[in-house]
Amino acid sequence: MRRKTLTLGVLLLLTAIFILQQGAQVLAPIAGIAGLSTQYAQATVILPPTLYSVPASNFTFASEHLTAGDQFTGSLNVAGARQVGFYVMNEGNFSLWRAGHPAALLLAQPLAISYNFTITPPTSGTYYFVFDNEDNSSHIVIFNLSSIQNIVVLNPLLQYAGFELVVLGAVLCFFGLRGGKRKPKAKSEPGWKCRFCGAKNPTEDKTFCAKCGRAQT
Repeated sequence: MRRKTLTLGVLLLLTAIFILQQGAQVLAPIAGIAGLSTQYAQATVILPPTLYSVPASNFTFASEHLTAGDQFTGSLNVAGARQVGFYVMNEGNFSLWRAGHPAALLLAQPLAISYNFTITPPTSGTYYFVFDNEDNSSHIVIFNLSSIQNIVVLNPLLQYAGFELVVLGAVLCFFGLRGGKRKPKAKSEPGWKCRFCGAKNPTEDKTFCAKCGRAQT
């Protein structure tokens, strides 16, 4: 039993060291399954609301470096309830689109007046947000962009799990090591018992009992 206690204590200490090195967030998947975490979306502004003047029968654009797999959200509004084409593409496809060649678009909204969008780039790199004006008058576009991060807040029980496991592992190791010392057996005193009265006789002479005097043979 003491060996199992010691082994469990050592395993808990090793687990605690791993958690303290990696951070409590490594427990996020377990916390989600057990219902011991809270998740919310946090927006970080990349481009605050900015005015862009789009010339007549022409286009303008904004560009930002985006990370693959991250989520980005934004919106555009065209002043005077006018319309523009709104397209999102990476650098290579922007060069093709600009030259009039077919291009793969991450997002396409040919007629946008007031438009909200969310995108997740498949690859990291510079992405272009194009405002295309086909009218014979210039338009004003207000555009903004933010990144969205899913923040996981762990229950305090898991948030400090590394320290809790250190304490528990140390306690188990202490009892496992302490329990390993066996008490020495008590040395039996020399002598013999009378088979009639049960008295203890310290001498080695087993002929007569010192108490009742009866012969033992």
